[in-house]
Amino acid sequence: MSSVDVCVVSNTDAELWPTYIIDQAASASASAGFTSRTLLDTELSRPSSADTLRAARVVVVVVSQGHIDYLTRCPGHGDPVFGACSPERGLILLCGVEDHELDQSTSSGRKISYHFPRYSSWQRLQHDVERSVLAEQLKSLMSDDRAVQLLQTTARCDV
Repeated sequence: MSSVDVCVVSNTDAELWPTYIIDQAASASASAGFTSRTLLDTELSRPSSADTLRAARVVVVVVSQGHIDYLTRCPGHGDPVFGACSPERGLILLCGVEDHELDQSTSSGRKISYHFPRYSSWQRLQHDVERSVLAEQLKSLMSDDRAVQLLQTTARCDV
């Protein structure tokens, strides 16, 4: 399992965001060997994706309407989609949606936020935040020396 500095997860409806986020993270990184990976949400059911999420220094999830639709279709009785992520190293970028929309219930009766373990621990930013704020947030997450808590669950969603 190879580690990356930043892993960005998005839906195809937010296709420009991963490049922007990676550029911001690279500029905020003090590491000369900065590495990144982009995952489409539809790739999250692959075992290698769970490994990437688990090993990434920072995971940024672009929560767009397409991603909410994706999470709504995921079975509520399965493992959380982002179960392999450490919330302390996670950032949710709300892109055209509001935080309260993740409180909506799915057909299984669980909230969409169920797919983000310890949802309240994830940092959240609106898409229209100033570039410097996003860069500073990414820099803070990447430089944080706290031990990363790896969760044992894996990301699974077969739709």
